[in-house]
Amino acid sequence: MWRPMLHAVVLAVLLWPAASAEAWRPRPLDVNAPVLQEPTVQQYWHFLQNYTEVPLKSFDQANAPPVLRVTNLDDATFQQLVRDGVPFVVDDCTRGFDEDAISEFECKDFADRWPSGNMRAEYTPGQYHIYLKEPDWYTNIYPQRSNDEHMAGSRKIAGPYIWHVKDEEPLKTKRSVQKHWRTPYFLEKSLANRVEANESFEFWFSLAGGGTFSHADAYCETTISMQFKGTKRWRIQAFPEIRHYFNASAFGDEQIYNGKQHVRWTPETEFNVGPGQCFIFPTGYIHETFVDPDRNDHKCYTASTFQFNHPRQVNLYRSYMSRFSMSHYGMGEPCLDKIESYATLLQDKSRFTAPPDKQNMLREAERVMQMVDSNGDGQIVASELYDAFAAKKKATRKEILDRGDFRYNWRSMLTAKQKEELTEESMRVWVEDALQYHDVSRDGQVTLEELAYNFLHWNVVRSRQLALRKIREKKPEAWVQKALEIEKDYLRRFFCEDPACPALAELERYGEHMKSSKKAAKAAFRKVRGMFEGEEGDEVLTMVDRTSGNQEAKRVSELKSEL
Repeated sequence: MWRPMLHAVVLAVLLWPAASAEAWRPRPLDVNAPVLQEPTVQQYWHFLQNYTEVPLKSFDQANAPPVLRVTNLDDATFQQLVRDGVPFVVDDCTRGFDEDAISEFECKDFADRWPSGNMRAEYTPGQYHIYLKEPDWYTNIYPQRSNDEHMAGSRKIAGPYIWHVKDEEPLKTKRSVQKHWRTPYFLEKSLANRVEANESFEFWFSLAGGGTFSHADAYCETTISMQFKGTKRWRIQAFPEIRHYFNASAFGDEQIYNGKQHVRWTPETEFNVGPGQCFIFPTGYIHETFVDPDRNDHKCYTASTFQFNHPRQVNLYRSYMSRFSMSHYGMGEPCLDKIESYATLLQDKSRFTAPPDKQNMLREAERVMQMVDSNGDGQIVASELYDAFAAKKKATRKEILDRGDFRYNWRSMLTAKQKEELTEESMRVWVEDALQYHDVSRDGQVTLEELAYNFLHWNVVRSRQLALRKIREKKPEAWVQKALEIEKDYLRRFFCEDPACPALAELERYGEHMKSSKKAAKAAFRKVRGMFEGEEGDEVLTMVDRTSGNQEAKRVSELKSEL
């Protein structure tokens, strides 16, 4: 039985062999259920199977489910955890790192080696960009903001300093840092993961008393936060349910606090990540952090965040595609586009943007089944997917690389032999990802019923979003009226199981509120349109009045709306 990890020192390490991984899979989806219904967190994440949501004021880590912690992570287990979108801690993340590894560097070492490095200070007026050579950032803490719903309570926290080596430094500086970069052992088997980790890292520096407010990152890929020095405390919550576009949200910094959204900040668990450990978390998992001064001395602590490519989080996306589509992941970021090749099995995209029709999707599934099911047993397995799409067929292999988003921007750096290796790795990743995406029963094969169910699901998600995007009304009241009609139709047909549908009733009540309030209609209009344009969940700027000195935090999207 696991116990909460409440101390900076790890008292016990969970050994989780690959043989037990299957027991931790999400529960199968019901192909007879309405396609927009999604599993509860208890049904999907095994570590939350006995979880009961409580208000934040009642949150007690002693009664919270412990996050999964692993060591000696083998490749099969790693790949399944990623495909399922499980958040977990690797306790031996820096195993095998040498003395010259960047994990051994103190903050001052970074400043001495790369003095011209230019980094960002979060939540810090007047220090948005500073140079690493300035010693003040790693010697003095400047508490800036507090929020009673953050784990620090009423104490002000100092935002971390973020050094974006990956895309904001000259190539010479990046290559110099890379000499000291070491990739975690469980990524080494994949060429794509080795290169991506080496090309995408950024560094986070915090003094005791620093931290971040709750937010959901914008990345479409799984993220690793590797702790080098000090101990960081995390609180996490699965990406909340979004039933209709009027509740669309990005859950940017602090947006979920204080009842500002349709859901509350109700963290599921809390845990520590110490030196040599890393936290791996999927797209959408809301998190906040704190370098607790009660558990750390007053030195400067270092960590690195980076992404990797293989495999993809296909089971997470398939299970929660509806809520992702109504968030920044589907409205501003290209996350749904990255999943399209799996959802359609490389079929004509236009077939899935037409008005949803169950019979049309069944016929589409029958056509694809006949094309792929080579032995005619009514099941699609991995070898048949490979033969149909990824075998030595130049056209379909090229299509997988293109539509599957496997043409990484660092590909040109590889040798011809490495490019061949990457291509074949991509083919095998795509095949297994595609199989698992459609295998909602979790039995290793895809039936006609599963394929038709998934095709209809993608058809509903995509056509619904397209219908909202195509609304041409410019006046908020007219736009809201049209959007309400679309949303009620989709909920009634693809979410509700019976006429007494609480979700539909809630939408109708909210609709009446917007119809009776020009202010509410205007707010909904700006919010949804802004998210489609990628302006929600955006950067928070501190505006300073030059005359009075008064400060006010505003989002870029808010400033644009005032122009």
